[in-house]
Amino acid sequence: MDNMEKIKKFSKKFHWLLSLFMVLAPLYYILYWVFINQLPEPLVTVNTTPTPVAPHQLPAMLQLAGFAASLLPLAALLYGLANIRKLFAYYMEGVIFSLEQVRLFRNIAKVIILWVVFSVLYDSVKSILFSLGNPPGQRVVSIGFGTEEISTLVVGLIAFLIAWVMEEGRLIDEENRLIV
Repeated sequence: MDNMEKIKKFSKKFHWLLSLFMVLAPLYYILYWVFINQLPEPLVTVNTTPTPVAPHQLPAMLQLAGFAASLLPLAALLYGLANIRKLFAYYMEGVIFSLEQVRLFRNIAKVIILWVVFSVLYDSVKSILFSLGNPPGQRVVSIGFGTEEISTLVVGLIAFLIAWVMEEGRLIDEENRLIV
């Protein structure tokens, strides 16, 4: 089996896997917010600085607000997965350097950066929701930006660089095909 056939075979598997993730991610967010009152507190407040002074149930309206806030990072994630899935669809067809693939890489880079921004906002909203039941003076708004966010931004910048290199490679290939 030559390399291109291997690329097509693995791309088909990744295409299927990404399709599965696109179904499971929204399902995870829905289940998380529907069953948040039944989950153990360490699981609920993981990666969230403020925790309730006394455990309390989130009212349905706050659960809905939390789910609504989760839609921003979820939308970014789904858009990113859709673009990566399209990229693998091209690889399945044996298309390696096309203008559309360069656009997909740029979209992926943009969505990675947007995902960081939306995740910071979402975590901030969660910190408010989880500490809302605390007594006055013990409610918290937490805005976190740390190593994970910086690392993710670096990945986004690398994706922009890959898109730029791919575009240059595509242009050089196009010029070489025009030379007789």
